[in-house]
Amino acid sequence: MVEANAHHERVYRRNFFLLVLDGILFMVALGLIGSTTVIPDFVRRLTDSEILIGLSGSLFEVGWTLPQLFIARYVVRFERKKWLFAGPNIPVRLIILTFAGLMVLLGAERPGAILAVFLFCYGIAAIGDGVVGVPWADIAGTSLDSRWRARMFGLMSGIAGIIMLGVTPLIGIVLSDPNLPFPNNYALLFAGAGVLFAISIIPPIFLIELPGSKAVEKIATMGEFLPALGKVLRNDVPFRAIIITRMLTTLFAMAAPFYVGFATVQLGLSSTEAVPILIAMQTVGTICGAFIYMWLGARSNLLYIRVALAGASLLPICALIASVVGPLPLYFGFLMSGLALSNLSFGYQNWVISYAAPDQRPIYAGLFNTVAAVIAFTAPFIAGTIVQNVGYEVLFMVSIVMIFSALFVTLRYLQDPKKAAVAPAAAMAAE
Repeated sequence: MVEANAHHERVYRRNFFLLVLDGILFMVALGLIGSTTVIPDFVRRLTDSEILIGLSGSLFEVGWTLPQLFIARYVVRFERKKWLFAGPNIPVRLIILTFAGLMVLLGAERPGAILAVFLFCYGIAAIGDGVVGVPWADIAGTSLDSRWRARMFGLMSGIAGIIMLGVTPLIGIVLSDPNLPFPNNYALLFAGAGVLFAISIIPPIFLIELPGSKAVEKIATMGEFLPALGKVLRNDVPFRAIIITRMLTTLFAMAAPFYVGFATVQLGLSSTEAVPILIAMQTVGTICGAFIYMWLGARSNLLYIRVALAGASLLPICALIASVVGPLPLYFGFLMSGLALSNLSFGYQNWVISYAAPDQRPIYAGLFNTVAAVIAFTAPFIAGTIVQNVGYEVLFMVSIVMIFSALFVTLRYLQDPKKAAVAPAAAMAAE
């Protein structure tokens, strides 16, 4: 037993290092083309449709979450899932680099074509990441324990934030350089992100996978699979609560792509001024939030979720204040957004991974993410319609209602996974 525990600790340390390295590369790459800063500003130069601008900011989440439930149905056939994660990474993480080259070839004279190619490439990259998301969650659940997972999430977020703090001034220089006219300036940012995505292919190849769930010999038919999912949602109250919390958080986040537009259109800031400052403030918050999560998340993941939701409410509140007094409160709001929101998704994932029984972990992770995808897909249309018809301030007020509703659900219905009364495996089997 002692030898087995020592072996597991060695594997945990190795996997911890590799997963943190993969996460840092991935998060810095995403930070270079930030979904709430760079990408909405980029798309605004290609179209004046608020709906498309809003969709661009949530497209990655939609693509990442949408396929996971259907992938989970097949993942359970395999006892070992490492190559279900590492294999698809190889083509998927080369797509953004490909788009950077296509953008330069298309040139500034073809904004419509650039927009179409961007939506296609960015969407494929997101869906591809969703394909590997379920096996990743299973590996994180079986090949790291809860202590190492909290440290992994916090450390990779903190280090990525520190790197982004140094990179942020370069983003401002690239976007404002007269020798890099549009779209070459944005192409350079996408190329930098693409190179980091490409390098991130390497660490997962060296992961060591510990035994987890047994392989399922026969895949359930859709006629069996869908009713079984319905049983989970009916019978497993804590899991249903975390899904509702995630959905409300997604509706809260539908305002995220519009803060940059609010700063440039309504507050009168230039993109070269607003984008780097907002990224910097968000990054500082992310670094602080990462270390808070490493400390608090390892002790009580649920308490961290509740604190993060309360802190996240400050972003739309500060935006409403900024509409009256100027941009300074918005900068503070982005600082608090980084502090609270940047690690909130890690808190959700950690809760689900810790709560689900090993045999049901792929199904629970897939169901959790795919249900949220439906809301993430509709949210840009809701947010874009609100902005076009009644303005930014109404959208921010709706956002406040959503985040406080999510906080209420966690306070009223969520429990610590170790204390949850309903076992996930029993919920799947319940009539």
